[in-house]
Amino acid sequence: MATEPKPDVIVVGAGHNGLVCACYLAKAGLKVEVVEASSTPGGMTSTNPMAPEAPEHMINEASIHASLFRTTNIDNELELSSRYGLRMRLINPAHVHLGPEGESIAMWREAERTVEEIKRFSRKDAARWLELSNTIAHATAMGLPMMQTNPLRPEGKRLLEALKAVAKGRKELGRIIHWASVSQREAIEEYFEHDMVRGPLTVNLPFMRFDADASGWALIYLGVYQKWGVAMFEGGTGAFPAALIRCLEANGGRVRCSAPVEQLLMSGGTVTGVVLEGGEELSATRGVVTSCGPTITLGKLLPEGVLDEQLALRVKNIPTTSTGYGNIKVNVALSGRVEMTRHQRWRKDNLTGDSVDLRLPCVTWSTHQQSLDAGEACTRGQVPEMIPGLAQVTTAFDPGMAPPGHDTWWFWSGLVPSKPIEDWETVRETCEKVILDDCANYYDGLDKLEIARRTLTPKGIEERFNAPDGNVYHVDPIITRFGPTRPAAGLAGYKTPVPGLYLSGSGTHPIAGINGMPGMNAAKTMIRDLKA
Repeated sequence: MATEPKPDVIVVGAGHNGLVCACYLAKAGLKVEVVEASSTPGGMTSTNPMAPEAPEHMINEASIHASLFRTTNIDNELELSSRYGLRMRLINPAHVHLGPEGESIAMWREAERTVEEIKRFSRKDAARWLELSNTIAHATAMGLPMMQTNPLRPEGKRLLEALKAVAKGRKELGRIIHWASVSQREAIEEYFEHDMVRGPLTVNLPFMRFDADASGWALIYLGVYQKWGVAMFEGGTGAFPAALIRCLEANGGRVRCSAPVEQLLMSGGTVTGVVLEGGEELSATRGVVTSCGPTITLGKLLPEGVLDEQLALRVKNIPTTSTGYGNIKVNVALSGRVEMTRHQRWRKDNLTGDSVDLRLPCVTWSTHQQSLDAGEACTRGQVPEMIPGLAQVTTAFDPGMAPPGHDTWWFWSGLVPSKPIEDWETVRETCEKVILDDCANYYDGLDKLEIARRTLTPKGIEERFNAPDGNVYHVDPIITRFGPTRPAAGLAGYKTPVPGLYLSGSGTHPIAGINGMPGMNAAKTMIRDLKA
């Protein structure tokens, strides 16, 4: 019997970065096979039914919005929208912050519209908003080209784009350096006085400890959504990996699910394939790319003794819980519609002609101080008394994700303890009560319509998605772990010191989130190496 030819490249992990990488490799003419531990592809971009209790309610298990993805050329280069059925729609406003008396501020893609809403609370803050937006816009223009290339061997065209942006924004360089070097807390308090403006900027992206120097860069989110906007995928986040798989298969590649990797296969000091749980060996002629956490690839899958002592020590010390902040996601299936009556009425009564449906954007309501207090509690290993986060009614965007007249709803927070002093089951129960009791004050009916619930604490994220310590970034997004030091010195740039082994995924340059840049950069690096 004829033996099926070996793939050129095996990609470990069918999350969106692994699939983006696989598509680029396949389009370059390589035979690619993707192996995925889960029974369904997509990783953190999976969309699956909430079975068995609510099988007709579809949930985006982990990831939510496609923001940075819109800054890339991946959609065009892989023809995902034009040929493979991917459909995105912008949400504008993407974020609304709620006040205790029904008031709100909508953060529009158009900064001037946001300013008009801020003026109701502070004219000074409105002016400073434009100033900060301009500063961050220039910083974003400088940084994004370098996010879309190898941090050790940047493409000439990307370097030129960055240099042009530096020249164009040279008058802002002083402000950029100051903003990026101070803490997130200091940057917010220096610019803004009113808590309706401060509140959403603290809770939105708690990458680092709020009082850590150089954490102010987390506000770069402003620059992204005001230039490119925030989109969601029709059919759920799982529509993204589904389109990638169609692209991969059209170019001769394939995905194999329920195929967890136990170890990397070695021959003569070179990685030549993978060993699946159960002992099955899969070989590749050109190499292996992994999209799981670097600590998993280099500390568990790679046989002991392959890395030299210094690099092995660096892998051991890659930080995954150093900030104390962990992530939690709560998905709820509902037997009816939830409404935001009080805040919806305020916008109708106070903003002439306002048409914002508060069920659609992400909403927040925590104060600046509540987020700071939550961060302090997390560093002590405690569940905060109030857990700040973002919430959204998924079915407001895509009604087809639930039966007619029903909703699916989620809440996400980056402010739960990553190393709790209590056991994870107790932490989960406490977090659920704190979150859902609080959210019921804003979403009418949330506490009465629940059919099913799925909560992912850091422990649950680790178990479901094989993310190290439940860290959705795979490597802590602290300032010393970016670019040429992500995930660690000597291990950046996608190509590892081990022949035949490449890294991709959230733990590699530039960052996590639905963007696909780690997958794209890793593939282009490997293609360039194979052509050399």
